[in-house]
Amino acid sequence: MAKNGKKAVSWILFIVFSLVIFCSATFIIVHADHFCTSEDCSICMELAECHKTLHTLGTAVAGALQLTLILCIVAALCNIIIKSHSEHTTLISLKVELLN
Repeated sequence: MAKNGKKAVSWILFIVFSLVIFCSATFIIVHADHFCTSEDCSICMELAECHKTLHTLGTAVAGALQLTLILCIVAALCNIIIKSHSEHTTLISLKVELLN
């Protein structure tokens, strides 16, 4: 897939996820104080689904964020270790003159 196509798909996914989160939060806010008609209240079922959706997306984002932070920390530590061990290990880096 071309670079522009991947960018477009990522923007579309971002917009869809943003709309789902926004619409779920809005529905919960608007219908928080409703009067239940019976045991099988459709609004209560929708509120439960919106709450579950927000909880699921929030957990997924938090997990992805934790994984990203851990990977960045490990990469930074590996970079520091490699740089500290690779200094002055060759004759050229030590500037030793090789004479016959």
